[in-house]
Amino acid sequence: MNAGANWVDKEVVVDNGLVTSQSPRDLEAFNKKIVEAFKEGVHAGLHV
Repeated sequence: MNAGANWVDKEVVVDNGLVTSQSPRDLEAFNKKIVEAFKEGVHAGLHV
């Protein structure tokens, strides 16, 4: 919050292709989501 982020209480959050999670206990959900994101490829409007 202090850095201007919006914190949400979820296992995994995807924002403009960035996949994040809260803690190691969320690793299974994080891994599943990161694989999905890789399969999707580059999102429209993102510069990589």
